[in-house]
Amino acid sequence: MARCGCVVLLLFLVIFTEVNCQQGGGDPEDPDNPHRDPSKCEICKFVAIEFQGMMDDTGKTKEVLQLGYRIDREVKKVPYKFSELRLIEAMEGVCERIMKYNIHAERKSSGRFAKGESETFKTLKGLVNKGVKVELGIPYNMWDEPSAPVHTLKKYCDAMIEEHEDAIEAWFRGDQEKTLINYLCAERVLSREEADCLQEEWTGVEKVEHNTENKEENETTEDSADAEDDSKKKKQAELDRQRIQREIERQAEQRQTQEEDEKDIEREQERDRRKREREMERRRREREDKDGKRKTEL
Repeated sequence: MARCGCVVLLLFLVIFTEVNCQQGGGDPEDPDNPHRDPSKCEICKFVAIEFQGMMDDTGKTKEVLQLGYRIDREVKKVPYKFSELRLIEAMEGVCERIMKYNIHAERKSSGRFAKGESETFKTLKGLVNKGVKVELGIPYNMWDEPSAPVHTLKKYCDAMIEEHEDAIEAWFRGDQEKTLINYLCAERVLSREEADCLQEEWTGVEKVEHNTENKEENETTEDSADAEDDSKKKKQAELDRQRIQREIERQAEQRQTQEEDEKDIEREQERDRRKREREMERRRREREDKDGKRKTEL
């Protein structure tokens, strides 16, 4: 019976840690906090990975676009693979792919950002599927919502795409022999001191143990569990539950404020996107006019 009390406490600690990750709690600048804000290196790394992924996905099509709006000019045919449209669609869609990421608190360094469920949430869902009642203070259908650090990563993704639009376009129109991580991040955005995360890869063994102090306390508690009173454990479990509930409520308020700020940012980014589209359309027309002049001269 006493050992069951220890298991309850351990479960509370695991849930508390993972809910903090899901909601974005803790010091966002603490290097040991798995749900800290993304670093400049992490931002560039995942923007480049997802943009390169979009290029790989869309580069397989053999679609040909027909360009030209004047009846007195021959319609220009451009493979979609080399078209302005492909570049625009990638720039507009890359940051939405970031929203598929989750925080994996058990992984080291930049490996904490990854697609798919974390190990803890997989375990919790497994318990739910077996009929175990798991109370996290948030609806079950919100367990898969992107966490605060992922929202932050997406926000900085939008800013990086806008700030380095010319460099990305130059890479797109070049031979693309270098990966975008090397071309953009290693050579243009990051200093050598900032680029440490670019070589990090998740192989399945790069894990960290969080809450080492709590783990030591739990081991000590387990050693003396048989001698402890069951009522004391129940009382401690209730105190832990109340503490978790207060933290969840605080994080919910924090997330609501963040969502309001993100809406303002999204409206501003939409205005910038439309401005960027107009500029790209102007460049495209200029190139078409130049091509038309060259044909006329020939």
